[in-house]
Amino acid sequence: MNHNSNNFPHRRNLPLRFIHTSGFFLDRVIEGLLELPVVLESRFFDISCRAALRVFDKALEESVDFLIISGDVFNALLSPPRLFIFLIEQFERLNKAGITVYWAGSEFDSPDDMPVSFPLPANVRHFPCNSIQEYYFKRSGVNSGGVLAKISGVSRNQRLRKIRNNDFPIESGRQFSIAIANGEVEPESLSQRRINYWAMGGLDRRLTYQGNQRKKGIDGKPTQIEPLNFDDNIKRDKKDTPPYIVHYPGTTVARTPEMTGQFGATLVEVFPDAEPQLSFFETSPIQWINDQIILEANDGIERIKEEIQNRIKNYRNSQKNDDLMINWHIDATQSEQSQLSTILRKETAVNDILNELRKQYGQEEPLTWSVNITFQPPDMLPNQIYEQQTILGDFAREIKQHQNEPEQIINLTKYLPQKLKENINNEQNIEQYNGLLLTDKINDPTTGELKFIQTKEQIKLKQEALKKAANIAAELLNNENTTQFTINLKNDN
Repeated sequence: MNHNSNNFPHRRNLPLRFIHTSGFFLDRVIEGLLELPVVLESRFFDISCRAALRVFDKALEESVDFLIISGDVFNALLSPPRLFIFLIEQFERLNKAGITVYWAGSEFDSPDDMPVSFPLPANVRHFPCNSIQEYYFKRSGVNSGGVLAKISGVSRNQRLRKIRNNDFPIESGRQFSIAIANGEVEPESLSQRRINYWAMGGLDRRLTYQGNQRKKGIDGKPTQIEPLNFDDNIKRDKKDTPPYIVHYPGTTVARTPEMTGQFGATLVEVFPDAEPQLSFFETSPIQWINDQIILEANDGIERIKEEIQNRIKNYRNSQKNDDLMINWHIDATQSEQSQLSTILRKETAVNDILNELRKQYGQEEPLTWSVNITFQPPDMLPNQIYEQQTILGDFAREIKQHQNEPEQIINLTKYLPQKLKENINNEQNIEQYNGLLLTDKINDPTTGELKFIQTKEQIKLKQEALKKAANIAAELLNNENTTQFTINLKNDN
């Protein structure tokens, strides 16, 4: 099929330009928030549509030749009517500007899933499932230059995930060729297809693979190879295959705290005798940030607040229009301030800091919302605690010994009452009371005794538990609380 764009004289002498996007997920919302204040509910309700709107606005602003959507628009089987109406309205905007949409559906947005009550505008080419459909794009007008691109695509159904290299035919024409699909692909296997640009979808993160890249000539530009007209009976050598790009633009919205960084879509420009130029533009109205503050020896609460405020100002200067969701992590592993650690361990102190930050920065648009504050206590207690001849000193020295010998298994059974010890009569109970999920046992070749083996993950968890125990002891058994702690023990007896 041929597609002619409307007669826009200002496009005729420009390179082929199109936007490649995927992952609108119009029916999904923000995840990872334990609490969602009213001020956030109203802004996050339509966040996926706001991100998609930026894509359509960019297409009109750049006056592109066409828009490629490689799937994951929404779940057409479950989405409410308002999402269909939104999407059709955006397609109509592009239609008025003479911009065609090439849409390869994913698992739940193929033509088979679309309701007949929401017909798509005439400018939308929604590729069928299980068969390749081809279009030829050219600009209309006397100086249009003929066919500029061959566009092939296929939507996938719920059973198809992996794209095979022979799903698309080998290209032999001279025009720029584009393949559109959603799913997993092995980029190296596409080398012989002679398709210049693979517009893929199905990944949250942006990913680009460049294959068959040419060496650069004396002028610094990659050497070019003329397209060949051949049939399948002619032997094809790898050196005769043109360069190609496999590109996943990623999703348009950062929906979870793990999705840090930038998310958006791609503007592609195809110049004669040159490699396509890919330009990222951001679309997510929200950005997640995980920031770490490392405490020094003399830092206190006020120093922490000051540092957080300075960082928020820097983030706002660099990201002025979008909402920021920040998780703060306070690392005190190099600090010896047991007093500060005691304060930060208390939930009320952390909540006070959070409420102050939210009140100061989370009430005006764009929002800067402090989601959470976590605290990593010091690895070791202050040196003077280990020198004390007190209950705390004894406990701290015992903990330190185990910290310095991470592979030594802590035998907790010796602390059990005698009657309970007598009930331990099998290895399973011993493992249970030791508090370890031991995965393997061996016989010591020297003594013949049964020995337990810990995994690296178990050792790591044990070291974390020892560190927490040391800090809790420092909080409960310090000089100010020891007397009260002793009285409580006597009362319990």
